[in-house]
Amino acid sequence: MLNVYIADLTGLEESYEEKVNMLHQSRADKIKAYKMPADRIRGLGAGLLMEKGLEDYLGKSSIDATVHENSDVNFSRETAGIPRDKEGRYIIEYAYGPQGKPYLKDYPEIHFSLSHSGNMAVLALSAKEVGIDVQENRGYSERIAKRFYHDKEVKMLENLDSVSECEKLFYRIWTGKEAYIKYTGKGMGQELRSFYVDIKGERIWGEHKEVALYKNIVLNSEVYFCSIVFDKGLQKIDKIIKMHL
Repeated sequence: MLNVYIADLTGLEESYEEKVNMLHQSRADKIKAYKMPADRIRGLGAGLLMEKGLEDYLGKSSIDATVHENSDVNFSRETAGIPRDKEGRYIIEYAYGPQGKPYLKDYPEIHFSLSHSGNMAVLALSAKEVGIDVQENRGYSERIAKRFYHDKEVKMLENLDSVSECEKLFYRIWTGKEAYIKYTGKGMGQELRSFYVDIKGERIWGEHKEVALYKNIVLNSEVYFCSIVFDKGLQKIDKIIKMHL
């Protein structure tokens, strides 16, 4: 199962004080510590999106039931829900793998990836490894492409005549590369030129072999671009949901 959740953060600043205190205390404190107002809004949006997305995923996931050891009783997370503190706020605790990739401490079988840029936040929840990225369009940079893109990606860009088409492809590749390093969990420690995004084939290729699946997610906007990379065992995205925070 693979679900994608999308949220427009426009106007969230108007209800910031109310909604930030709806989050678990540790998350709220972290958000309040950000110096820039825009970072606080994006942090709040990401926190709310995780709560709502996880609530939806657990409610409909086929993997949300666990059998208690030495018991014949099934404890369904659909019934139990996400743990809450005494004030009724969700508790979502994170842990980190050997390379620093975060995972949900209470739901290690659920893989997630969060991204935000400008006024947009996206979340992927999955039964297998996943990475997602969204980027605000700030123009095409040939310098960045030549420094960080694979030779095959640079050639694809050079073969385009239209500036607008070049810009679109630049961001589809960029978000695909960012999504892939989130997928692997290696982050910027992974050489970006060591793999390439096959836009038409919807694959990520590295060391002459297919390593993951790729999809461009259309956000109905020329301002934002979004890509998701996921395990070949998943084959498809089950749901794309626009959430109201």
